[in-house]
Amino acid sequence: MKFSIQGLIDEEIKQKNNLREKRNQTTWHASSLGSCLCGQYLQRLGLKPDEPFDQRTLRVFNMGNKIEDWIVDLITKQEKYDFETQGRVFDEKLNFSGYWDIWIKDLETLEEEIIEVKSKNSRAFWYMEKQGEGAQKQHQMQLWSYLWLTKVERGRIVYISKDDQCILEYPIFRNNEDLKKIVFDQLEILNEAWEKKIPPLPALKDSWQAKYCGFHKQCKVQEKYLERIPLFYQNLEKVVNPIISKK
Repeated sequence: MKFSIQGLIDEEIKQKNNLREKRNQTTWHASSLGSCLCGQYLQRLGLKPDEPFDQRTLRVFNMGNKIEDWIVDLITKQEKYDFETQGRVFDEKLNFSGYWDIWIKDLETLEEEIIEVKSKNSRAFWYMEKQGEGAQKQHQMQLWSYLWLTKVERGRIVYISKDDQCILEYPIFRNNEDLKKIVFDQLEILNEAWEKKIPPLPALKDSWQAKYCGFHKQCKVQEKYLERIPLFYQNLEKVVNPIISKK
């Protein structure tokens, strides 16, 4: 009997991604906060990325998801707490939606918390710990948006190293005015762009946003930049500068 285990894995991942790609994006996504504004705009338009992910990259993503699901499963087995997983937030006015990982409630104290789980390879994990700068800004923005829309006062970003299962945890609070300003400024730019059908400026050269934007080649050749209303320019610096240094 001859069959490829690698082929079975790749085919399963391919089928999952095909189902995901069929869904039309109708809002800005919490998981994209902090990334290239122009890339977010082009993705919502339904354009194809510059290059599809190769099989190895898809396997890396898939393994990260499995590890994150494992952590979620461990947490939800705790008997002192009540849980909800993969709950959706949506705000029609902000034109915005997302899915939080775990909403946890202490059955004794009635305290609530939203937990967002992220996986990293060990090199990136220990580099982040060594830098001592806390959770990545885009992840803070993502979790803060969940806290804002659910009215839960605090949350936690949990990073897990995929190679050795070490953990880093960082608290995030709903009353963080800096995160509030960054998130709302970015959504204001995106919504103004969508209304005017003029893409926002692409990520700055050499930034991590440009490096990881799947639409970067298309971002750089948009033709309507000079038609952009002044609001884009007024808000660009205050939106980009607070997140440009952290990945």
